[in-house]
Amino acid sequence: MDHGHGILVVEDEALIGFDLADLLADAGYTVCGPFAKVCDAMEAVRVSPIALAILDVHLGEGETSGSIAEALSRDGTPFMFVSGYSEAGSEVLRQFPDARRVSKPWDPDELLALVAQY
Repeated sequence: MDHGHGILVVEDEALIGFDLADLLADAGYTVCGPFAKVCDAMEAVRVSPIALAILDVHLGEGETSGSIAEALSRDGTPFMFVSGYSEAGSEVLRQFPDARRVSKPWDPDELLALVAQY
């Protein structure tokens, strides 16, 4: 992964989003976010070089990260999901069955090991 390009973090729960961003920054990654809304994350994708996106599936106010995943997929940008939902409980996870997924609550070492694979 190009450490000069950011890891996009999309998470609607502020504490979790900032914990994730801090974990990545402490590991030496450039972080873009966290963003809680689809429109803000999509703007970041448009204007910032993104090496990887870490997406919470279900965001507040009925939003999901599905449209972000679709845009990233079209651009060839890798993404992974962090979610407390199973594939059976989420249309987004069913739509992207090959995407890597980390269950909430996530283990920091497991998450960083997955990020390092990109």
